[in-house]
Amino acid sequence: MALRRGIAGLLAVLVLAWCGWASGFRVGTRAGQSAWFVSLSVVLVAALAVYLGRSGHRFGWHIEPAPLSWPRPGQGGRGGAGRTLAGTAPWLALAVVVLAWEILGIDTGTHEPHLTISALSLAFRPMRAAIMAVWMAVGVCFAVARARASANPPHRQSRWGPGDASRAASAPGIALGAGGLVRQFVPLLALLEGRSRAVGVAFWLGVVVCAAGVDLVARRSGRVASFGELLCFISRPVAARIFLVVAWTYAGWHLFAH
Repeated sequence: MALRRGIAGLLAVLVLAWCGWASGFRVGTRAGQSAWFVSLSVVLVAALAVYLGRSGHRFGWHIEPAPLSWPRPGQGGRGGAGRTLAGTAPWLALAVVVLAWEILGIDTGTHEPHLTISALSLAFRPMRAAIMAVWMAVGVCFAVARARASANPPHRQSRWGPGDASRAASAPGIALGAGGLVRQFVPLLALLEGRSRAVGVAFWLGVVVCAAGVDLVARRSGRVASFGELLCFISRPVAARIFLVVAWTYAGWHLFAH
């Protein structure tokens, strides 16, 4: 176990070093496209290692099975739209805020800096390196999450009990509350959008901190879906998996190669 952790830590350091070095290549050049292709290849190799490990291959990356489904079985929430919506509401709210920020960032004047993630990555090399590291990490997390989800035995959804009915009844209120917070926060985003790129950098750092906070709460409380559980939940249909892979690939091309 200690050896595996040491190897994982070394690989993480190498990936971070690679992202820092590859961020020096300009987007749209052959060097930038080559750097993106190498980054993509690293993630594909990691995904292949996860697949070989799941198949029992000796040289594969063996992922320990873990309950990675949402709603979680055996925690009082036996499925249903109520628990599903309540557990994913923080992620949905964060996604809506990010989408609103991107739209507001694109809809700016010609003489004002765009505060979208792509524009900021072009303006700041450290941010481009950090975004590349996050992009690669998301790709690896998706492969690991799917491997853990497929390793779990399927559980049957039992019938609802009284507690489940109350949770389902409260779920619309939770969704409306999250929607209300988003509606109140989006106008503030328009006020924050301005001529300072520092505001944009602070916003995206805040997004990462909020996502990490939601994931930490999810792991401790069990009432909110973790990032891995969210990936498994939204990628259950095969069509959704294909769409997520294509969207992730295109995002990398747009940010680092196009």
